[in-house]
Amino acid sequence: MSELNSIFSDLKVNYVPQLQWVDVEEWLYGEEADEHEMQQRAHKFWGLAMCEQDLCKQEAQLQLLRDLAGVIRSMRNDSQTSYSNTHDNWANIIGVSPANAYLAYIYSLVSMGIAPEHVQQAAPEDLNEHLNLQLALNAVSTYLLTLTIPGAKSYGVFDEDVIEQVLKIFKLLELNAGRSVRANTIWVFFLTICDDLKLVFRYVHFKEHLKPRDKIIRCLMEILYMNFKHGYQNSCAPALHTKCFELFGEIANEHNGDVYETLHLIMRQTFPMHIFTDSPQSIGAGRRGGAIQSGEHISDWFIQLIEKYPEILTRILHFYIECVVSNPIKAVRSTRIQSIHTYLQTLLQWKGNDEKVAIGYAAKYDRVLFAKCNKSCADYVLEAVKADDAVGIQTRALDLIERILLQQSEVQWSIFRHDVSKVPREVPLLTELIRCLNDRTFTVRKKACQVLVLALKQGSPMTTKILDESIRFVQFEDADVEALTEPSAEQHELRFEKPGVVQYAFSFEGHEELEVEVKNIPQLVYQRFLSADNGLARTAGIALLERLVLINPLIIYNTNFVKEVSLLAVDRLSSVRKSALDMVETLLEAFSNCFALICVYCRIWACLMSDEDVALQKLAVQSFDRIVLKNIQPLEYSNKAKHFMPWRIISTLLVTQPRAYLQERFAVLLERETFVTPKLVNVIISHLSTSMATDAWGLLLLLSSRITNNMDALIGIFNGLSSYNMQSNQSLALQLIICCLGNFSKAALNQLFQRLLTALSTGDIWLSLISTAVNLLNQIHHLSVSQAPSLDAEAPDWQLKLLEDLTDGIQESAENFQDEHVRLQCLLGAYTEIIVMLPMDPDNRIVDFVFKYLQECTKLSESQFDTENERMTNWMIVIAGRLSLRDSRLANRASKLYRIILTKNDRPQIINTTLVILNDLGKKHPSILESNFQCILSKLHSKFAMTRVRTFRCVKDIILSGNIKLKGSILISMLASLVDESAEVAREADAFFIRYRRLYQKQLFEHCLKECPFDLNGLASARGVIMDTNYRSPLMGDEMLKNRRLLYNHIMSSVEENTLLFYFGQLKLLAEKTKDQTFVNTPGAMAVVQDMLFIMRRICFLTKGKGKEKSTRGEGEQVDEAGGDEPAEILPPPNPEPSTSTSKGFGRGRPKRTDLSEEPLKQLERCLRYVEETHRNLKSIMNTELKHSFDNFCRALAMRFPHYVDFAQPAHFWQKYRSGKGPKDGKKKRRRLTDSDDDEDEEETAEEDDSDNEMPLERHKSTPAAGTRLRQRTTSCDMLVTELIFQPPDW
Repeated sequence: MSELNSIFSDLKVNYVPQLQWVDVEEWLYGEEADEHEMQQRAHKFWGLAMCEQDLCKQEAQLQLLRDLAGVIRSMRNDSQTSYSNTHDNWANIIGVSPANAYLAYIYSLVSMGIAPEHVQQAAPEDLNEHLNLQLALNAVSTYLLTLTIPGAKSYGVFDEDVIEQVLKIFKLLELNAGRSVRANTIWVFFLTICDDLKLVFRYVHFKEHLKPRDKIIRCLMEILYMNFKHGYQNSCAPALHTKCFELFGEIANEHNGDVYETLHLIMRQTFPMHIFTDSPQSIGAGRRGGAIQSGEHISDWFIQLIEKYPEILTRILHFYIECVVSNPIKAVRSTRIQSIHTYLQTLLQWKGNDEKVAIGYAAKYDRVLFAKCNKSCADYVLEAVKADDAVGIQTRALDLIERILLQQSEVQWSIFRHDVSKVPREVPLLTELIRCLNDRTFTVRKKACQVLVLALKQGSPMTTKILDESIRFVQFEDADVEALTEPSAEQHELRFEKPGVVQYAFSFEGHEELEVEVKNIPQLVYQRFLSADNGLARTAGIALLERLVLINPLIIYNTNFVKEVSLLAVDRLSSVRKSALDMVETLLEAFSNCFALICVYCRIWACLMSDEDVALQKLAVQSFDRIVLKNIQPLEYSNKAKHFMPWRIISTLLVTQPRAYLQERFAVLLERETFVTPKLVNVIISHLSTSMATDAWGLLLLLSSRITNNMDALIGIFNGLSSYNMQSNQSLALQLIICCLGNFSKAALNQLFQRLLTALSTGDIWLSLISTAVNLLNQIHHLSVSQAPSLDAEAPDWQLKLLEDLTDGIQESAENFQDEHVRLQCLLGAYTEIIVMLPMDPDNRIVDFVFKYLQECTKLSESQFDTENERMTNWMIVIAGRLSLRDSRLANRASKLYRIILTKNDRPQIINTTLVILNDLGKKHPSILESNFQCILSKLHSKFAMTRVRTFRCVKDIILSGNIKLKGSILISMLASLVDESAEVAREADAFFIRYRRLYQKQLFEHCLKECPFDLNGLASARGVIMDTNYRSPLMGDEMLKNRRLLYNHIMSSVEENTLLFYFGQLKLLAEKTKDQTFVNTPGAMAVVQDMLFIMRRICFLTKGKGKEKSTRGEGEQVDEAGGDEPAEILPPPNPEPSTSTSKGFGRGRPKRTDLSEEPLKQLERCLRYVEETHRNLKSIMNTELKHSFDNFCRALAMRFPHYVDFAQPAHFWQKYRSGKGPKDGKKKRRRLTDSDDDEDEEETAEEDDSDNEMPLERHKSTPAAGTRLRQRTTSCDMLVTELIFQPPDW
């Protein structure tokens, strides 16, 4: 007898004859019965011979089970030769150990370890729990091993139901998950069970028994998921974790079922496992779960199988990738798997980050497949990213593209290289990624931008090479690029020069298609991101633009970088403004002393210094410290471009920003900072003798509030500033001394005081320095008085003495005017500065001299003025105004002279000076402005643009101060400035009306739209308004038709659409007026009619989007073009005001309008009958031009309001204007905004027919294509600090 037979023979002693395992099953899991019946069943179970709690018998059984298992294991050892197919099989064993009795025996022993509750309650009191557990575990192991004995299936030992009962033992792992002795015993034994299962799957074929195989797989899954969810709770858990994967390897063989189906099942059941990124932590062992180690995750197992089943694994892993990218839940529902409900619930409970983790594993699979099998998911991803109405699929596809671009991967084939594409797979992925920047959905655009930024920052070597070469070699070209004239370099100055064009030298294939897309990136960033309403989009665009410029700085020069980034200075979101500053700062560190970047930096930084967000003000000061102060070095150490950059920044700020504003902001913001140290001040002072002297004086002035150094040395430096080139330096030096007066010794101040007194009394001082010098003398005097023991209320002696010296000097110079007129200017300037400080009237001799000089000038014609004469006249105009400030009689006398000058002269400098002085006098004597206002107003039509600009500013100040009302001829003249040929005048006018409407009259343009057709054509009386008969509208006449229409376009672009629709109420007025023959026969009446018809025709086009059905969103994920998913913490501005821009489109951050067009449309329906009445009234006098205007208006009405026109009366009149086309089908949404759309033919045709859509301000620049962002921008810069921000410095 063989050893197996011997052991089975000994084991048979414990069998119960005639007992079937189904009987035991009935006792344990039978139908519910009463308590007595349940107890009887339990007692029957415990009464079985193998279940008796006899310690000796149980130990004997346990040893037999161990011996039997040991024999079978040794037989399955590859090196064992004692195994005999003839004797060691169930044919020989079945006589010794009947199958039914053996199965009942195993079933009973296993059940002792996992007995139901009623069985446990009926257990004997002397229950040997430990031995029962040992018997159950060993019975499981023994039974599994006996399945490997040949004949197990033939003789009924292989029973699926018994196997199911055996697998219940796996519940012990979950019930004993701690670190107790019992738990350790169980976990250690399960390592053995797993080894035994490996033998089972190796020697037993499960192809026809998939149910028990799948249940074994499920048990292994539960172990893995328990470890990931709760960590390694036992020292044996890591080893058991690994055993599970080894078992999967044995299961995935052909004899255990179709390999593809098996692996497909395992993939589906381990799908939720792909959300784990951390290794299970070891509970109680002090080990935290870090990154997953090799072999701990199912992904490693799948990857290992690639070498064994490359084709099958390709299909399996692509299935996973498609599930993740499309919709995991839908993908799983479409497959037939077991236990789907459990892990479907897991899928539905995925958190936000889980999806990204799963995509990370998809990228991991793709990388290995590509390297080993030359198979890639790129084609599928490229299709997924184009999915219509499925934003979720698009974003997940972009996530996968991101992972692919960050991981280096290449096909690792040494042969069959001809099958490997020469075009890197990153090329098509990057091409489609760039196209997604122009997707119609904001979410996709933002995601694509983030992916591209990450690829530029952390891309794989291949991705980095492709992007770097593509961006560097492409030639970027934009229209209307703001060209900055760089100042000449200072001596020894190092700066970043504009790089030359890089010659093509691509090192990869397939660059042609990518090159086309890369060329469009800057424009996409400007149009789709920086101008977007959504703050997140603008921030993403800034990040992308930064990376692009770091690779190719030519983007700064050849695209609209300067203009677009400068506009971010006044963005409505503080996060965007901060990002803009950070970007420019980063670029300046890379391209130090680049003049274009310095200009942009100064524009943004200057705005942030007074930002409404206090935190941004602090960031701006800290940025100044990093970029400017920390880069200042003594001249001998200045050997890099960044050492010269601070001076270029300072010089740019001094040229482009009001100095008083900068000084005030520094005084406030440096109060709690420690940037300004004595050492830094000394380094700046050392530059006062270099070519950067002006900038150094300016910087010291800006930092003056925090300077603590003794400044006596500056007096000597100031005394050395005598040449003409030092005039600006002297002015800055005097202002610095005033600000730092306490930092000078008394001796130094006394020396300076005497020098300035001498210079003023002799006229030996620059004209521009007089006011500052007198102010400094007063400051020194007040400092002296404040330290004196008693205060003297009388006028200071030095002022009286200086006034006396100046009076004598003026008399002497006046007598020798030809030779001393320059000195006379200085003396008069000093005199007027001193006289206004003293309670004295000016000397009559001086007054008579000044006024006599001006009277003589009024007699001269323009051609008789030379440069010197003009300069002197300008100064005399100023002097006369100063002398008249406190004397109304003199003021009236001076104003008469000014009126004559304005009437007879048109020289820009003289007129500008006169206007400034009149404005200043008017603040003291308002009646002067009223009497001279029409004369001032006439200069708005000067032939010199500079004069018109200055006049407009003067009139603007007067109106905004409330001295003059904006109505009648004043309003018409100001409106005419909007269509001025000078760009500066037009911009000034635009800014004025924005401000006026905001402060005083929000509905101004609504009223203008109704009144202007009459007022501009000189027929204000036709609407019952009396206007000055001497005034003639500057826009009257046929030759001004185009300008009137430009003005109407500007007004309509700033009026809400509902208000525009109300304008159709003017149809009734038009019918009434044209019925009046007196009006019809009045010159200009037909111009009024044509203007009103033009306005109503334009309203048809401007409001053609009203009332259309809004598109629905796909999958609930799609975001509309306005990008409505602003961050939650950013609140909308309260009480949003109507648009005051000259653009039709929505501005940044503007709220969406509510559709309230029902009421004006009802009014239109009522007024349509007046169209035919007006046509009938004008029929007798209608010429070709008027008929053309009327027909165009009627066609526009029919196109815009077809349903109203269809029923308009009389029908015969409207018949020829009605369109025969039926309504078009709804337009299909386009994934790209640049995609063609045949459904828009009608609207495009309408736009082509409407050629009068030009805007006045757009004439002064290269007009961009219709519909682009430049046509739609509405950003306004109506802030004091930004008045000069967008003007390039005039060097």
